[in-house]
Amino acid sequence: MPPIRPRDGPARDVSKVLPLAVLTVLLLAFATACGGRAALAAVPGVASVTSVRDSEDGAALLSSTVTVRFDVSYTLVTGDLPLASSFEFSVPDVLAGDGKTTRVLVRKAEQSRSDQRAVTLHVDRLVPDGATLRVAKRAFRKGDRGEVTATVSGDLNPLQAVLASTELVVTDPAIVRGERDAPVTADDGDPVAMRRTLEEALSRRGAPETVVQTALDRYDRQISAEIVPSPKLRAALAALTGTFAESAIASLLTNDNCTGRPAAAIVFQVPPESPGLFARVTHGPDGRRVVSVNPAIEGERLERLSPILAHEAVHCDEAASRTEEVAATSFDTLLYLSFLATNPAMARDGTRLAKEFNVDAIALLNSGRALPESGGVLHSAGVRQALPGTNAAFASFADFVANAYEGVGDRSPDEPLAQGYVTVLARAAGMPAASAFNLRYLDELIGRSLEPRVMAAAIDTLALVPSK
Repeated sequence: MPPIRPRDGPARDVSKVLPLAVLTVLLLAFATACGGRAALAAVPGVASVTSVRDSEDGAALLSSTVTVRFDVSYTLVTGDLPLASSFEFSVPDVLAGDGKTTRVLVRKAEQSRSDQRAVTLHVDRLVPDGATLRVAKRAFRKGDRGEVTATVSGDLNPLQAVLASTELVVTDPAIVRGERDAPVTADDGDPVAMRRTLEEALSRRGAPETVVQTALDRYDRQISAEIVPSPKLRAALAALTGTFAESAIASLLTNDNCTGRPAAAIVFQVPPESPGLFARVTHGPDGRRVVSVNPAIEGERLERLSPILAHEAVHCDEAASRTEEVAATSFDTLLYLSFLATNPAMARDGTRLAKEFNVDAIALLNSGRALPESGGVLHSAGVRQALPGTNAAFASFADFVANAYEGVGDRSPDEPLAQGYVTVLARAAGMPAASAFNLRYLDELIGRSLEPRVMAAAIDTLALVPSK
């Protein structure tokens, strides 16, 4: 260090004048100002932020585990504040829109034992893709009031996070009202008119030409008028062509079913001993099935009659159970939702059967143990009522359907046709096939089978909005 020259007088050597302790302080201060060790303390940058929804025993929870990885190893400043207080998220508020966000705090933060660059955050809320992480610099440099930000890569988008966290409510009561039956017209009994109606229905849903020709050929030649005398029921059965429930046609009309024989009849008639039902399967003295479809719904659209037939075809043996009804109803509701996506007007027909399908669809969309942002049959963690705003206190689609079959047993043997539906759906969903009557499996299968476009169309068409 050069001698310091005072304002006047000769230069002096300060090392001979200043006390040693004072000199030491000055030297340390100079070293710091010139880039000594204390100035090297730096705040690490964020290399990645990954959010994963928590689950327990296959059930989706309303919490997330977030892994924050820094670009270098870090050293934390020890202090009185918990580590978690140095982290928070800004989550897009998709309901409010206009770029608004919600502040989300971290419940617990842990330094990784296996990765010196990582911190694990536990958040009592779903942290979606696109959220912003804010990290307080004070965690790494004492007294620093700045922050570092990074964008979250998550397994759910912001809308999915909302759908998984709350129930959907109906904003238009007309969707769930319906006291009348569709009037029966001359066309309902006219084979030519029904062929045209079938072709129009296939066209609305965008069926490929090969599917259209197969369905029309079945209507014209393969569906026996002796078994199915009504041209409208023949058209409704043929309309299952190209859907996951197509195998119902062979199950009802050939020996390929548990009875080993075709159904004896598929007709419009009051269901025996159950005049209030829309449809019912009974068995004749020879064991063959009789599918009775209530004449009150003869005027209905094919898009509602086809799911009815897909449901009833599941019932082959004479054993019944609430589990079987839950499975069959979930299949007919899934099929209805796919039709609804291409023919939205049918949601507002105001008939008893339209109301029935709309209510079932809402309950299914508000369920989902494994994939609550999609749908399912079991209770979803963020839902109190599968049908919010009603006096039906059931928490799930399965509870709602099962309640209608009080006095019926809980279990029955697997039905081959239900397994046939599962095989088709599982292949499309990339899942292994399992029992249709295993409700945990069925719950996930239904959730994965609900295509995003169908889900979006249903929310719009049924006038649904998240409750919060």
